[in-house]
Amino acid sequence: MFKLRRKLIPLLLTLFIFNSTYAQSEKIDLSVKNESLRQLIKQIETKTDYTFMLDQTVDQSQKVSVDARQESLDAILKKAFAGKQISYEVVGKQIILKISRNSQSNQSRKISGTVKDQNGEPVIGANVSVKGTTVGTITDIDGNFMLEAPTDVVIQISYIGYVTQEISLGNKDRLDVLLKEDLQALDEIVIIGYGTAKRKDFTGSVSSVKLENSPISLATNTNALESLKGNVTGLDIGATNSAGGTPTMQIRGQNSISGSNDPLVVVDGVIFMGSINDINPNDIASYDVLKDATSAAAYGSRSANGVIIITTKKGKQGKPVIHFNARGSMQSWHLKPELMNGEQWLDATAAANGYSDYSFLVPQEEINMNSGKEIDWLDEISRTGWTQDYQAAVSGAGDRMNYYLSASYTESGGVIKGDDYERVSILGKIDTDITSWLQIGLDAAYTRTDYSGIGANIWSATILSPYAMMYRPNGMLEAIPDGTRGRGNPLWGIDDESKKENVDLRDNLRANAYAVVKCPWISGLSYRFNYAGNLNYRKNGDFTHESYNVPAGSYDDDSRYSVATQNSYLSSAGGSIANERTTSYVIDNILNYNQTFGKHNIDLTAVATRDYQKFESQTLSGSDFAANGNTALGLNGLHYASTQKISLNNWKRTNIGYFGRASYSFGDTYYMTASYRRDGSSVFGANNKWGNFWAIGTAWRMTNEPFVKSVEFLDDMKLKLSWGKNGNQGLTQYSTLSQVVTGHSGGIYYPFGNSGKPSYGINQNTIGNSNLGWETTEAWNMGFESTWLNSRLFVDVDVYLSKTYDQIFSRSIPVMTGFGSMYSSMGEVKNRGVEATVRTVNIQNKEFNWTTGLTFWLNRNKLVHLYGEDLDGDGKEDDDIGNSLFIGESIHSIFGYEQDGIVQTNDTEYMEANGVSAGTPKYVDKNNDGVINEKDRSVIGNKAPNFKLNLSNTLQYKNWELYVMIAGVFGGNGYYQAGNTNAYITGGDRQWFASNGLYIPYWTEANPSNKYPAATFTGDSYFLGLQNRAYVRLQDVTLSYTFNQPWVKNMGINNFKLFITGKNLATITGWDGGDPETGSTALSQTYPIMTNVSFGLNLSF
Repeated sequence: MFKLRRKLIPLLLTLFIFNSTYAQSEKIDLSVKNESLRQLIKQIETKTDYTFMLDQTVDQSQKVSVDARQESLDAILKKAFAGKQISYEVVGKQIILKISRNSQSNQSRKISGTVKDQNGEPVIGANVSVKGTTVGTITDIDGNFMLEAPTDVVIQISYIGYVTQEISLGNKDRLDVLLKEDLQALDEIVIIGYGTAKRKDFTGSVSSVKLENSPISLATNTNALESLKGNVTGLDIGATNSAGGTPTMQIRGQNSISGSNDPLVVVDGVIFMGSINDINPNDIASYDVLKDATSAAAYGSRSANGVIIITTKKGKQGKPVIHFNARGSMQSWHLKPELMNGEQWLDATAAANGYSDYSFLVPQEEINMNSGKEIDWLDEISRTGWTQDYQAAVSGAGDRMNYYLSASYTESGGVIKGDDYERVSILGKIDTDITSWLQIGLDAAYTRTDYSGIGANIWSATILSPYAMMYRPNGMLEAIPDGTRGRGNPLWGIDDESKKENVDLRDNLRANAYAVVKCPWISGLSYRFNYAGNLNYRKNGDFTHESYNVPAGSYDDDSRYSVATQNSYLSSAGGSIANERTTSYVIDNILNYNQTFGKHNIDLTAVATRDYQKFESQTLSGSDFAANGNTALGLNGLHYASTQKISLNNWKRTNIGYFGRASYSFGDTYYMTASYRRDGSSVFGANNKWGNFWAIGTAWRMTNEPFVKSVEFLDDMKLKLSWGKNGNQGLTQYSTLSQVVTGHSGGIYYPFGNSGKPSYGINQNTIGNSNLGWETTEAWNMGFESTWLNSRLFVDVDVYLSKTYDQIFSRSIPVMTGFGSMYSSMGEVKNRGVEATVRTVNIQNKEFNWTTGLTFWLNRNKLVHLYGEDLDGDGKEDDDIGNSLFIGESIHSIFGYEQDGIVQTNDTEYMEANGVSAGTPKYVDKNNDGVINEKDRSVIGNKAPNFKLNLSNTLQYKNWELYVMIAGVFGGNGYYQAGNTNAYITGGDRQWFASNGLYIPYWTEANPSNKYPAATFTGDSYFLGLQNRAYVRLQDVTLSYTFNQPWVKNMGINNFKLFITGKNLATITGWDGGDPETGSTALSQTYPIMTNVSFGLNLSF
């Protein structure tokens, strides 16, 4: 397969110009007899260092002949093109072929112009031609072109990845053209395992998101996956649990019951061994999400949950470009739950505990009640969050070298006070062509993240009385706001290292060195070597000073804060600090052969890979500083503690894999791919360390069939079908081995003699399983991809079915073994679903463009088998009720009593049969035996949604661009309240209060509610029943303006863009008291979803 440079951009013609005398002096032998021009080019590229670039109008199938012995390349080309309407020009190591001028119309005039992309950057190598003729040219390094064309013709401008434009020439002598990215093309390149492929040739299921120069990239995304949310069918990206936190992610449902369901992450072609937060979102160019077994098969035992491939930015052909991006944002708590106000809390507490007055108040509360002073504790722990993000980068590419260097700084303060995050990252990439057959490169990155600090306690904020006292009379923070009840202040110790310290620093250093060798004497054969190393350091510690501990008591008792009182807690002071290091590497050896024989194309890949990971940690802990007399040094003074301990933790794991893939296509119409991977992993049992994984896929590009080509409105259509099985090694190291424990750690000890000092022994505390092996996912995928109406409509639909068997469980075993449980392989889970992506170009003209994107997916999940036991003898496999696992039901099932309103005073039969009183929840008698008991429980709901639907629109008017995404989640249940929302006094004299949640109009005889129980009801924590967690959310809005006025260019600025973005701006939902995405409630400790508004600018020079 010869190296035509029409696709990639390699035209630095003005930077590296060489004399054509070399083409005249180099002597070669060449014999071509009545063969295609394509074959001539292939032979010349094989025998020399030259590469060809062709005008699109040159017919590569035309026959040529030449017989040369030790002749110059110049002489050979003259012979070959004698009598042909082909001219050539040698520029450096490039040979440019064009249609001869004398073949063009005599009645023509010179036309010039410039072709640029949406960001004002020149498009190098774009094809500019007169439609319906062979007249044409290509743009140079500055995007300029010149050609001769008759009057009253249509000029066609095209470039791979962009929408082709047609312009009526008329009397114009100059054309300035703006090409827009074509998101519909099946010709786009997708990244797959250990290689690339054109989407039209690919038999698997892949979703691609191009982030570079997209409005999606303008939002404030503090992690590398947030941009994918809602843009990829079948991919669920969850919420984070802190500023700078890592989101949950899942592709096509939950496969594993107890193992990992995270997809594999690959960065720049190499398995990524670090944290997703080590990747700077600003450095990402694109994502490719591999979802079916065939597409993910290259990664075998790692790919049962799918693969997310991240490609970082690289330089573009031309002079060096300097980029600067800056953005700042503000965040607020989206859908913040409402706590009871003072009046509601007094009413609910009195009613729940049988008080006729408010004598249950402690002095602090009584003072605030009488003065009308109330506190919303969620407001007190919240703040306006903020993020600032800056990046500077320089990039470029020459004739033989490509480079990209960036540095960025991100600082974020979450909406919860004390929750702070900081990141500094550097990325450098360089690759160079040493010769025509040898390329080497190096990618290196460093990231430091700082999570140090203590966030306010959300739980504490939801259980305190609204009349509790936040500050003492002297204006200082009160440690115990509700006095003798002993509930802590959620802000106590926040940003005050004299009370509590926390340090969490993480450093990541990673590098990927690679070399690519193209075999000079076998066209299409190449070898690639990757070595990717990853080094993580983490310093993590906490320390509690004696001043953090304050006894409960009266608000005006200053002795609680005295030095003497604090010193009495020195024996309780202490902390620990851990130093952790994780070392890992990946080695890949990749052999590839790609060749075309007439209408046949074969692509063969063979891979041998190995990866290794080692973890080491040392933890120093110290407690009891009474003898030392103070804790002034905090974490730096642990060695002064009376009780000290050093703990070591080390583990390692390794994997070896061998992979082969063969792809074949005929006439760009019929495609087939088959692959096999054999993996070995150290984490599995001695008898089952190796796994074998197969996959096969086929596709039919039906639009290349004669009987379909006549369908004018159909541009491209591909049908695809695939099957494969992959593995999941989401098992912790050493889980298959029998393990021992010492007496120090809870094992056996022997109290010999009367000394009181025990002698410690070692005993086995877990039983191993040498047969424990892989969780295996076997999956089918079928679908189609198509473009319609001149690429104005793109439709991609997939239907899939998967089953994951040999699930790894810790299951109970007979006590006669001496152990309670062991890991075993059993159980099966099925997932099935439908995914659809639709993109449309609604309006497209010079000044206004409007495109729409729609993503839809649904997934159904079912537990097929579990332990295989029938202990009750009913002829059916037993459920695991304790873990909510039910045969034939979703693993997201909700099990319990079905509520049927509230027991009323006239429900005498129900009350007598069940021993309950009016005002309690009423449940359905499923088995009709007249009594409510455990036999009436059933599966009553499903936590998983029915389907998801996202709609995005991009509107461009002149220099303005507006992007809007609306996300919808439909169906799915949850219990609103995991604890009774009323406040109950328990615990005798301590008078603990259960919560300060949502106020409900509780049942009374005067208010016989059939929805809410009586205030005195405490029996069922799920008394509100199931609620629908469906919602529709305005997820993303981005408005930008690009300056391209003359003053911008006069200042030396290539691109200048200002933008404002909004995230999670509004939500429509019936879910009470929190955010339906997280299922959070007034009593939840879940980190809130944030509304985010940001402002920023992008500059390039």
